[in-house]
Amino acid sequence: MKVLLLAFLWCCAAAVEAGAQAPPPPSSMPPPAVPPPAVSPPPVSPRGGLLPAPPLAGQAPPAEPSASSDPLGPPNLIMDLSAPRVSITSAFQGESLLVFGMFDPPGEIVVVVEGPPMRETVMRKQRVLGLWLTTGRQLFDDVPSYYFIAASQPLQRLLAGRAGGEILSLEDRMSIIRPVRLGPPARLAEFRGGLVEVKRREGLYPADIGQVPIQGGRLFRADLPFPSRLPEGMYSVRAYLIRDGRIAATVSHPLPVAKVGFSADLAAWSHQEGAFYGMGAIAMALLVGWVGGTIMRRL
Repeated sequence: MKVLLLAFLWCCAAAVEAGAQAPPPPSSMPPPAVPPPAVSPPPVSPRGGLLPAPPLAGQAPPAEPSASSDPLGPPNLIMDLSAPRVSITSAFQGESLLVFGMFDPPGEIVVVVEGPPMRETVMRKQRVLGLWLTTGRQLFDDVPSYYFIAASQPLQRLLAGRAGGEILSLEDRMSIIRPVRLGPPARLAEFRGGLVEVKRREGLYPADIGQVPIQGGRLFRADLPFPSRLPEGMYSVRAYLIRDGRIAATVSHPLPVAKVGFSADLAAWSHQEGAFYGMGAIAMALLVGWVGGTIMRRL
């Protein structure tokens, strides 16, 4: 009897031990909880602003802005003319145009008007035995037919040398004209001076520098005078923004100068049909002379 009781107790203990070691069914087992990843707060600068995030793995750090960049930024310069062209008629007595524009301060404005380049001949005349004779002759190429400068301040105060290679003053421009025949430097300088003197007498090289008033720190205007003996061609009107003795910005505007009306047609006919123009001129002179003589005889 005792043996049967001990065997029954041993079987019950074995069954309880086997049930404790067996795994529970899959449907009754909850998934293991995964802890969320730790998120670090963005770094804060001592001044209160957020700092940029560090670069990811394998990513190059962002480039920092260059310390040599211009804090003022690229300057802006705008210019226009009051008329798109200069028209030369038979009653042309000169004309004045208005150039105006706007720029980003600070700075000063220089306006240069240059005519088309031409070949000029300079002759030296001397009095010999009571007669004026030509004793010297010099030809120059690339001579501006017209040159005018206007500035908001004196050029010597604005420019440092040639302002980065740009030619603004008349002296610098005349120093680069090309002589057709080389000669001693003193002789060439003498003929250059004579050329400037003749051009100034004709009003093509004004000796006085024009004024460029600046209004509101950014608006400018200037009057451009053109004499009656103005050569035809394509002129160039340039405006320069000067900062610290150097050119910060420049803009150019073409200005055509041409004859219009009957005088333009007559000039074109004389160049295109020279023979017919000459015969027409002779016939007109004969007709005017015959009519004048007939009227005088009847009087």
